[in-house]
Amino acid sequence: MLESDEIPDMTSTESSMPPILIPQEFRGCRILVAEDNAFNRTIISQWLTMAGIEVVLAGTGGEACSVLAATDPDLVLMDVRMPDMNGIEAARHIRKSGFNKPIVGLSAATSHADQTACLNAGMNDFLAKPMDADELWGCLTRWLQPSGRPEGDARTIDKSSRTEVGTRFPGNADHLARAREAFITCHRDDSLQLQSLLAKGDYTGMANLLHALKGSSATIGLVTLSKLALALEKKIQMQAGSEEMLQLITWIDEQLAHLVESRPPLHLPHE
Repeated sequence: MLESDEIPDMTSTESSMPPILIPQEFRGCRILVAEDNAFNRTIISQWLTMAGIEVVLAGTGGEACSVLAATDPDLVLMDVRMPDMNGIEAARHIRKSGFNKPIVGLSAATSHADQTACLNAGMNDFLAKPMDADELWGCLTRWLQPSGRPEGDARTIDKSSRTEVGTRFPGNADHLARAREAFITCHRDDSLQLQSLLAKGDYTGMANLLHALKGSSATIGLVTLSKLALALEKKIQMQAGSEEMLQLITWIDEQLAHLVESRPPLHLPHE
């Protein structure tokens, strides 16, 4: 039986959000973003680019170590959980190489022990995932020196309307459409993959896929979808029956299908 407190409200509503302020005082700074989730890389990159920051991307800890010397970033955003070399190992390696600029850990695990592990590895700060844009700006303020007098006002204001998808993404309509497209590209087939993994009894594979889906959904503000992914994660941990898991996969599929069908047109610049 599905517990009532595990199942999200399936009703989608629009949220009215105040204007989000985008800092401009860090224009020209360079930040290395090490994150294995392609969607999260896209969103973080767009946030930073909107603030006039040059972004260098890495998909693994090993890749981050390789590109760091050549790019000499002003700050590193380091995902803690990555394949190949995780963020803790990468931070230790980077510090041994002599890099003394700020490293900020990114993780959905937010216990005191998790944060302490980041600091012990040589990181300077910690941001919880899913990331919040205002928390990101606050972190940059703590660790980066303003790059000079910004053009015009120190902050720009975006007054575009926001639905559930837009509440966590500080951009205009086209930025929201691009974020939605990036999410769809990464996750539109997740429900089919979950069904296949469940049929094979590959619960580890399901958990890994759900971890990525949950984080990406929360990052862009798809609260219902993120809660469904979390609920299915709990069912796996509880070793629930296949029928209960299939019901949740069906609801995930419905949410993804609705997202694809309701997406607005994406207006790309002319070549």
